[in-house]
Amino acid sequence: MTREGRDNQFARSGRDTPAPPSVSAVARVRMLAAQMRERCLRLDEMSAGMGPHAADQSPESIVSVLAEREPLVSELAGLGDELAAILNDPSSASDLGEREHQQISARLNELERVMGRIRERDRETRAALQRRRDGLADQLASVNIHQGAARAYSGAARPVNPTLQDGVG
Repeated sequence: MTREGRDNQFARSGRDTPAPPSVSAVARVRMLAAQMRERCLRLDEMSAGMGPHAADQSPESIVSVLAEREPLVSELAGLGDELAAILNDPSSASDLGEREHQQISARLNELERVMGRIRERDRETRAALQRRRDGLADQLASVNIHQGAARAYSGAARPVNPTLQDGVG
C-alpha cells in the first residue's frame, strides 16, 4: 500500500495520524483522548450555533450544520472504539497504571458532560422545529378551511378541483 493510500485509510477512520507500532499504549490513549476532546468541543460549538437557526426558522441552516457534524460524529465514534479497545485489553490497561486511568477517566467524564450539553441543545432544537412544523400544519389546515368556506359561500356551481378532459373522443 502506498503512503498516500495509508494516509487516506487513516483519514477515513477518523485518526489524524497512524500510530506507529512503537507508540506505547499510554501515548496512544493520550493522543486519542486529545483528538476526542477536540472533536467534542467542535461539535459543542456547532450545536450551540444550531439553536438560533431553529428560532430564526431557517431549517436549511440546520440541515447544513447537521451535514457538517456527521463526519465529526463518525470520527468521534471511531476514536471511541479505538480507545475502548485499548482500555479493554488487559496488557494495555496494566501499562497505563492507576494514575493514568484516573486522568483518562476524568477526561472522558469531561467529554460526557460536553456530549450531554450537545444532546440537550439537540432536544431543544428538535422541539423548536416540531413547534414550527405544527404551526405550519395549523396554517395549512386553516387555509383549506377558508378555501372551502369561500367556495361554499360563493354560490358558484363549479367543481372543487379542476378536471382534465381527454381531447380525443
